[in-house]
Amino acid sequence: MADGFLNLILRKAWPNRSLDRLLRAATLEDETAAAAAWRDFEAAADFDHLTSGEMRLIGLVSKRLAKLSPDTEMLARIGGIERGNWSRSQLTISAAGDGLRALAAHSIEMLAIKGASRAARGGPASRGRMINDVDIVVRPYDMAHAFDLLVQNGWQPAGSGSVVFHRSHLTQAVGINLVRGRFGNLDLHRTPFHPPYGATDGTPFSDDASIWSRASTASLGYVPILVPSATDAVTIAIAHGALDAHKSSDWLADIVAAIDTGVDWELLEALFNSRRLHAPAAVALGYVKERLERPVPQSLLARLGSAAAARPLALLATLSETRPKATSVGISLIVRALAKQRRLLRARSSAGRPPIVLPFAFAKHGDRSDPAGPFVLSHELFLADRLRGQSWTGTVDLTLSVELPAQSRRIDLEVNSQDRHLARLRTIVLNRGRRQKVLRFKVPLSIEPHDGSIVLTAAPSRRFNDGVQQALADQYGPTPFRLIHLASRRTRKE
Repeated sequence: MADGFLNLILRKAWPNRSLDRLLRAATLEDETAAAAAWRDFEAAADFDHLTSGEMRLIGLVSKRLAKLSPDTEMLARIGGIERGNWSRSQLTISAAGDGLRALAAHSIEMLAIKGASRAARGGPASRGRMINDVDIVVRPYDMAHAFDLLVQNGWQPAGSGSVVFHRSHLTQAVGINLVRGRFGNLDLHRTPFHPPYGATDGTPFSDDASIWSRASTASLGYVPILVPSATDAVTIAIAHGALDAHKSSDWLADIVAAIDTGVDWELLEALFNSRRLHAPAAVALGYVKERLERPVPQSLLARLGSAAAARPLALLATLSETRPKATSVGISLIVRALAKQRRLLRARSSAGRPPIVLPFAFAKHGDRSDPAGPFVLSHELFLADRLRGQSWTGTVDLTLSVELPAQSRRIDLEVNSQDRHLARLRTIVLNRGRRQKVLRFKVPLSIEPHDGSIVLTAAPSRRFNDGVQQALADQYGPTPFRLIHLASRRTRKE
């Protein structure tokens, strides 16, 4: 009875009915059952309002649709969707190719994972796999060098913050998303796994070396690259898919492709144990066995279920993030939000980043002010009691006027030296029309002799590919500011 209840809970994290039908149509070896799945999807689908997940999986069905349903009126339309997916994927791979060549020219080893890995392997089955970004893993000791080379190649961090900010935290970062041009979207990783699925022995990247040793050679964007073994590909797909909430379920099709190639089940179980992937593995492999009809050992599923049930809080957190996201506010959406924020906070805490400085309640003008100065994106901070080349520890009191667009948005500012991030300032403002707003921050700083000039910089909250709508650029771009007041108080003399 307990096993039945556990299986019922795990099924709650399976894809919804629409995605399930598409996955079965795309992957079932029984063509009669696959054809029935497609007919069920076609009868219920609104082809004028397909979700992004449905659009991605339709590309995988397209290659066999002429055989499954030769008389369907949607055959030409589905073929058009598949060609659109393929064309966009090729543009993404081509754009990433420049970055990959820059790394290869400096002998940096690269391991393609997720959709990029499947594309690199080639073959007929890879064509329908949609690729919005290219995920590349480099050796941990190559991470900083790879980042520098990509920045020199024109790539920029997509996340909030300046290049200096991201460069300063690379030693703790699992990965970083970079963009360039209209289609360039590259995820650079130091490990194939995001928290909480790192190794549990205190050295997060200790067992990654075995993944590299089992990898084989391939090519992506005409650049030589490595791809994981089928066994490692399953582990990586589950670790990433568990955090996806079935926005796109093509990672389950990737697992099927890997199983069809042949996996080492004993090794796979050992990998699940080392990374505590029991709950997401039980969900994914249970679905693959029952719905996609692949030969997953029942004894493995039983052991995974028992291990997952032994950690009920972790199981609840996993299921809340793995199950399809609710469309309305309810207990499942709240639990998912709490689980996600807990995971992100733990990751940020382990990264050792300094706390974010929030605005002080009272903004004032002082003696050192320039209220008539221009609005800028950066401003050098001259501290009265610090000579350049000296160390300095204390607090800087900043009052700024910022130019706000007609959007609710987050404002990010940074205090940096030329090559080191010192502090991050942030506030949230609501849309009350285009206007100016005064903000005051009290910023603790610890400056080293080699830091040189100290600069206050407006940082984007997010970067996009070229061609983004102006409304998004206004909402997430750097916020121009004018320094109104600067005061500093040294708390310790070196």
